[in-house]
Amino acid sequence: MGSILQQHGHRLDVRRLHRGDEVPSDLIDVDAVLCFGGPQSSNDDSLTWMEPLQQLLRDACGAGVPVFGVCLGSQILARAFGGTVQTMAEGPRLGWSSVEMTPEGREDPLYKGQPWQGMQFHWNSDTVHELPEGACVLSRGDRGDVQAWRLGVRAYAVQHHPEIVRAQVAAWEQDDAELVARVGLDAAAMHSDTERHYQEFERLTDRFFETIAMLLMPLDRRLHLAAHMP
Repeated sequence: MGSILQQHGHRLDVRRLHRGDEVPSDLIDVDAVLCFGGPQSSNDDSLTWMEPLQQLLRDACGAGVPVFGVCLGSQILARAFGGTVQTMAEGPRLGWSSVEMTPEGREDPLYKGQPWQGMQFHWNSDTVHELPEGACVLSRGDRGDVQAWRLGVRAYAVQHHPEIVRAQVAAWEQDDAELVARVGLDAAAMHSDTERHYQEFERLTDRFFETIAMLLMPLDRRLHLAAHMP
């Protein structure tokens, strides 16, 4: 996703909060905020960066700055606006499973050119339980859970991982070996699923990122705003 945004002229400012990087204190020179995943719980308010990050997301949305959240990022965005996050009652979802668009998702401009049902890669124990007031569900998983949603016209989030690359599948399996063993995940089957689904998945997610770059975070909008700043 970062590569495609760079191809469209954006510069990336990467902040790894779990490694001590600071949450930006303002939106100067910030044209969009992308909030990605991690092993942390979005309900863990003891994390020193949790509230500042939620405030940044609120400020961005209030200023009309595009926001995109993935997995943990989706959950944090939901909490920032009054939604709730809970542990999945059926247990963690790891690996490939189907996601289906809602009628609203089928009409959303960000999902034009995407199939109404398709395979996505998942790696989560928690999920958004209640969306913020006014939010719209764009897709659901095979458990009926929220997989993609939108708040207003410039804030989007997904629970699955459109940004995953092949190497990360094996890396996450190794990193979470205890969890993989506990849930009884068949690693061989997951790798077989990766071989079967990845080529089509990559084609469609690249298209999705292109649409994000052109419609949600267009460079011409950034240049237009910069030209009119005092």
